[in-house]
Amino acid sequence: MRRACSAWLLIGLSTLSSACSGTTSSSLPPSAPPAIAHPVPMSNNADVPPHLSQFPGLSVRRGDEIVPAPEQDVQVARSYPGVPDKGAWLDQRRITLLSAQLRVRVGEPVRVIHVSETTRAGDQLYVMGPKPVRGEYVDGALRTAAAPASGDPLVPAGLYDGRVLPAPAVDYSWDVTEYSFSSAGSHTIEWKLGALVSNQLLIEVTP
Repeated sequence: MRRACSAWLLIGLSTLSSACSGTTSSSLPPSAPPAIAHPVPMSNNADVPPHLSQFPGLSVRRGDEIVPAPEQDVQVARSYPGVPDKGAWLDQRRITLLSAQLRVRVGEPVRVIHVSETTRAGDQLYVMGPKPVRGEYVDGALRTAAAPASGDPLVPAGLYDGRVLPAPAVDYSWDVTEYSFSSAGSHTIEWKLGALVSNQLLIEVTP
């Protein structure tokens, strides 16, 4: 199915100054192959709904290439079905942030995994990526491009000719962002897409 989505542009690494620095990479061109071709069983737990029982893999951008994500990122993403602190449901949709690093030293990187999920009848997710992350805030300050001002924030703008999953569905195909902090103390990371607001990651930074 074809829907509108943002033009697939290569985005260079960006360095953020002052309290933290962040890195986001670009979205996946339509011709690029997925990092993992076949879903991997997530869990035999009967409490896990069917749409969360298969893990499709996780990709990241390395320069101009799409490559499999580091194993630590993969393990963090695979933990999503069992994580209690997900984003709040809003009209049967939610967005969630995950990280293996919630306690770090000054200058140590924090990698952030992004997940969107919907159980809304008739809804669909655009699961080709990694897609650019927009609307991410660190300590209350926007550190990525702004979220769309109108429309469905989970629908890419522009031309899209990739895989689409009907609800119920989950989408792990977002860029992994990375931040480091120059000051000790508590820092927050939050993802806001219109009315959708993720859980808040509380990062404790030590000298």
